[in-house]
Amino acid sequence: MGSLPNGFTYSDRVRPAGEQSVMNTHNPDMWRSGIYRISRDLLASSRLEIAFSNVLNSLSLLLPMRHGEIVISAEEGKAEVTICSGFGRDSPSPTPTIKPKAAIEHIIATGAALVVPDIRKSDLFNTTLRTSQDGNLAVTFMGVPIKAGKVVLGALWIDRVKTGTTSDNYKEEILFLTMVANLTGSASRLNRDVCRDGESIIEERAERISRVEGKPGPTPRTQISWIVGESPALKEVVQTAAIVATTNSAVLLRGESGTGKESFARAIHELSARRKKPFVKLNCAALSSGVLESELFGHEKGAFTGAISQRAGRFELADGGTLLLDEIGEISPEFQAKLLRVLQEGELERVGGTKTLKVNVRLICATNRDLETAVACGTFRADLYYRINVVPIILPPLRQREGDIPRLAKVFLKRFNEENDRNVDFSPSALDILSRCDFPGNVRELENCVQRTATLAGKNTIVPSDFACQQGRCFSSLLGKGADCNSCNTAISDLVPGNRVLVGPPANSGTTSGPASTIGAPSLTDRDRLINAMEMAGWVQARAARILGLTPRQVGYALRRLRIEVKKF
Repeated sequence: MGSLPNGFTYSDRVRPAGEQSVMNTHNPDMWRSGIYRISRDLLASSRLEIAFSNVLNSLSLLLPMRHGEIVISAEEGKAEVTICSGFGRDSPSPTPTIKPKAAIEHIIATGAALVVPDIRKSDLFNTTLRTSQDGNLAVTFMGVPIKAGKVVLGALWIDRVKTGTTSDNYKEEILFLTMVANLTGSASRLNRDVCRDGESIIEERAERISRVEGKPGPTPRTQISWIVGESPALKEVVQTAAIVATTNSAVLLRGESGTGKESFARAIHELSARRKKPFVKLNCAALSSGVLESELFGHEKGAFTGAISQRAGRFELADGGTLLLDEIGEISPEFQAKLLRVLQEGELERVGGTKTLKVNVRLICATNRDLETAVACGTFRADLYYRINVVPIILPPLRQREGDIPRLAKVFLKRFNEENDRNVDFSPSALDILSRCDFPGNVRELENCVQRTATLAGKNTIVPSDFACQQGRCFSSLLGKGADCNSCNTAISDLVPGNRVLVGPPANSGTTSGPASTIGAPSLTDRDRLINAMEMAGWVQARAARILGLTPRQVGYALRRLRIEVKKF
């Protein structure tokens, strides 16, 4: 173990002679151009992983190297950043075959550079070489610490296969690597230092300059990768969501099932100033009132049977961020009053607790129910309705998004191919068949249709005969017909341009006889109409729902509300 200038550590047991360093042949202009290029790489991207990868690629053009790696040690609560490169001029393989963990730890611990002309002769590499294919190669290792000031953040190292033309004078290369490591350390520290609202210092500085100069600030992101479509109806909704995202106003997303309410809620969050904070979601329809209260507000230890520890609720978890309450129209009237207080005061108590907690949450609600009718019937509180319906956004059904069905179908098929290692594609006529479908289940149904067809397709090209609708096996058309008569969604459908809702009995009801002829009679009450449908369906709620054009859940709710006892056979 020897010494090099400036505290470098030199580890060698064999010092070959007659070798020449590549840096000796470089003039000062090459050094300056190399440092300039690496500085540009570090500033070109706000993501450390991309910037460091570019740095290693530039190093491979400036130095003879086989592999290289930048390692930034993890801070508390953050993951370690490790970027490898195996594309140097001397690299026989795309990734490093030797992981010099002991050498990296030595560099970070000592804060000094390390040079090992032949890793076969060093104790830092013996353990690794026993199982490495490099065990018979004379490989030179060079590593330097990455520092920000006097603090060691990580290490930068490269290696290369020794040849008869290389030199044991590594001073110039170590000096060059040290300059690169110092630039890397400064970029890493700048990335770690964040301002008070979670934005990077670069963004904060740009915003401050904009305010001083009276110029508009950075343009918010308007492209959301998970929302696919170019139809005018979709673009209008995306534009509205982008405008709403700049405020803290409550949003009510409305539309048919499967139109992408959760995707738009996430888009509003990502376009807002709260995007660095949590996005928390909860489906209210799947939980009872007691469980829902615990999920939203949290509970103290021993608050009820099974509460073995304290638990934070969704409001606490979303503090500073966004909370999505899906199926808001399904919560009970009793719980609506508890929810209203949190929305009005921004305060809550955990179940079984007495301490009042303050929360700052942006609320987004979603529903496919007619809340106006629910308010008129007394099943939904009017004050809560006005509280959540500050900015309503009506999502268009898929049948009104002209041209979007083929785009979405291709996206879903690409995802299917990646997940199943397949290479299936659509024929033009198959895309034409999809474009002519109504898809009452909207995007969710389209995705299921694509997956089902791709799974059962006999060839790698999907043709019209592969679709279930062309084989008489698709029952979604029944749902589509029922949706036209769905009086429970009248208010929402009226708000969507071009949507016409049929109210009253079907067109052929005059030719029917028996119970079916009385279902749509205007003189019948809702209770009598529901009883007639249940009798026709043999008291099977799913069948009665199809007759009435409702969902089974709506039929079950109506049975409970009207206190109709279900007959069992």
